[in-house]
Amino acid sequence: MREKFLFYCLCFFWIFCSSCVEEIDILSAEDFNSILIVESTITDELKQQHVILSRAFELDSLGPVPESNASVLVRTDSGERYLFNESEPGLYSSVDMFSGQPNINYQLSITTQSGRNYLSSSESLMGSTHIDELYIERDFNENNLEGVSVYIDTNDELQDSNYYRFEYEETYKIIAPLYSPLELIINNDDFPYPASHLAGMTTDEIVEYFVIRDFRAEQEQICYNTVKSNSILVASTTNLAEDKLNKFRIRFIGRDNYTIQYRYSILVKQFVQSYRAHTFYSTLHNFSTAENLLSEIQTGFIAGNIYSLTNDKEHVGGFFEIAATDSKRVYFNYEDLFPNEDLPPYYLPCDDYVLPALIARDPATGIITHSPIQDAIKKNQQYYDENLIDGNDPLSLVWSFPYYMVYPYCGDCTVLGQNITPDWWEE
Repeated sequence: MREKFLFYCLCFFWIFCSSCVEEIDILSAEDFNSILIVESTITDELKQQHVILSRAFELDSLGPVPESNASVLVRTDSGERYLFNESEPGLYSSVDMFSGQPNINYQLSITTQSGRNYLSSSESLMGSTHIDELYIERDFNENNLEGVSVYIDTNDELQDSNYYRFEYEETYKIIAPLYSPLELIINNDDFPYPASHLAGMTTDEIVEYFVIRDFRAEQEQICYNTVKSNSILVASTTNLAEDKLNKFRIRFIGRDNYTIQYRYSILVKQFVQSYRAHTFYSTLHNFSTAENLLSEIQTGFIAGNIYSLTNDKEHVGGFFEIAATDSKRVYFNYEDLFPNEDLPPYYLPCDDYVLPALIARDPATGIITHSPIQDAIKKNQQYYDENLIDGNDPLSLVWSFPYYMVYPYCGDCTVLGQNITPDWWEE
């Protein structure tokens, strides 16, 4: 959520939460760099709640700058005070676990290290709506691309939710296609060596002098990768006859996407929003889908519900919201939806092998200058198999190219994920 939010907030737009557009002067670089960005959704889950603080970045900079050493407090109109400590740069976690409660107003207070004070508007928990069903279907998207759709159904019988935001977290299994339980370990890389250095050694001794083949310390064939959604997904039922979402698409994945090659899971989280929060996030969503943002929208900045107590002309980005939430998870295998059909292609092609030379010599002196196979190992290329050409002459090419090697992502799944199965994973 953090990356997409910061990017959209800093696209030089100013839109009031009422959706009215007002043209203003483009912010100077000095003013732009001073903008505080606040991200926080307090939910009705009993947990450590979080507030993320950062400073705005210029479009040509490396990214957001965490706002550290701030004092962060959430207080209620019923007298509760929840202190937050900085758990990592820019990320503030509540000291005590708490949950957003109905009929209570919450307000965020921030004091930065420089002494600037900020306050949010008072926000309260809206109605709670449970996810009725989360399901997947073999489907076509609006571009007639075949793949898999993830749909959600919800129904609020009290008719008081109306505004929804969704986030998801997808996890998928990765199987390295050219995996070997063996690996190569570098040995004796104190180059250069004299031309006669290997005299009297057998072929095997020469190979093992530079690389040792051994079993891997841990399996690196099967991994899992988890990716959080990086887009803003909102929905409203105000124009519908019922406060009900039916077959609302959360995610579409093309059938050739390698993430669904084997087994895939998605956790969808639903937030019930206030009208103001929904307007704010809808504006960000509209900007993210506009074909030409800078030409379609008045230049300026998106304002949220946080303002400066120190300087009433200071711009503050972000939104502090209180939201009821619900979540569901679903799994599927590719063959469940595409039985007896070819699997999607792997992350990148793994059709080529690499046969690096064991050593390289200076053609004039015969001095051993380096080992190409050691260089390949340092680049994380992976052992796959022996070069099974017979021969015992150490001066021949037989031992000069002793092993087939493959690109890192083909032989080691940890390049793309983690080789530890998540605790919650189901086969």
